[in-house]
Amino acid sequence: MQNCTLAIHIAQKDWEGEEWRDFLREHCAMRRCEVEELLESGERFGRGVVAGLVDVGETWLCSEDVPPEQARELEKAACLTGLAQKYLTRLSSPRWLTEPLYSRGHKDMWMIRIPAHLVPSDPVVGLL
Repeated sequence: MQNCTLAIHIAQKDWEGEEWRDFLREHCAMRRCEVEELLESGERFGRGVVAGLVDVGETWLCSEDVPPEQARELEKAACLTGLAQKYLTRLSSPRWLTEPLYSRGHKDMWMIRIPAHLVPSDPVVGLL
C-alpha cells in the first residue's frame, strides 16, 4: 500500500476505554483541553463519514533493539506503546475534505470514490 492515499472514516462508535486519552496526555504532553479540542475537530463532520485523507509511506517491522530515545519518538508518532515486533507505517499529509462524504463503514479496508470537489486544494490542511 505504499505511495497511495487512504481516506479516514469516522466511525459511529467511540473507542472503548481511556487508554488512548491517557497516551495523548502522558506521551504527547497534551492537556485535557487539547485532547477535547482534537476530538471536537474530528466531530465537526459528524459520524459515519469519510472526513479526511492521509498519504501512506513505507511500512517496516520495528525491531526489539531500537534505542530508548528512538523508541519514545516512534511511540509518540504511533500513539501506541510496546512497538517491538509490530509493523509500523508512516502516514503523512493529513488533510480534511472540504465537506463530509457519507459512507457506511465496513470491516477492515474498502474502496471509495471521493468526488474531486471534496478534495482540498491546499495539499496539507491543519487538523486543529
